[in-house]
Amino acid sequence: MANPAADGRFDRRTALDNAQRLAQQNKLSQAIEAYEQVTRQDPGDWASANTFGDLLVRANRTDQAIREYLRVARHQTDAGFIARAGAIYKKVLRLDPTHVEALRETESLNIQRFAKAGDPAKRAVEEQAQIDQKAAAAIVHPATPEPALASTMDVPGDRHDCTWSLDEPDPSPA
Repeated sequence: MANPAADGRFDRRTALDNAQRLAQQNKLSQAIEAYEQVTRQDPGDWASANTFGDLLVRANRTDQAIREYLRVARHQTDAGFIARAGAIYKKVLRLDPTHVEALRETESLNIQRFAKAGDPAKRAVEEQAQIDQKAAAAIVHPATPEPALASTMDVPGDRHDCTWSLDEPDPSPA
């Protein structure tokens, strides 16, 4: 389903028109394929990526839709469009109310949008973002290997003689 222009290059306008026509005709699998081609050729077309996610939801391809929505939301956040990113994260939460990244990012975006300058909550979010970026960088580019954890650790007050199981009541005093 390539849409080459007369000179053999990808014709985005024709491909997008075709994708929109297929979506209006409710030809979901063909519309999804067409939007996927558009977003692959032009990854910066966030409106088409959002529509692509909507079509994936209509086709009950929820996991794939969530991945697409998260990609769009991350870009919107990076571009400074906090309200738009929040709306996209809400779409993710409608599909999966327990999605950890969407919950965390929605909270962070709300604090950014509504907290006043100098607010401790806003500072905490900014500090956490810096920590998250450093942690992500350490994962991608570790400076030194992590030291091996000791196989046994003595913690004061730790009981090593516990023998009860979940099938029996707890014998410790209440």
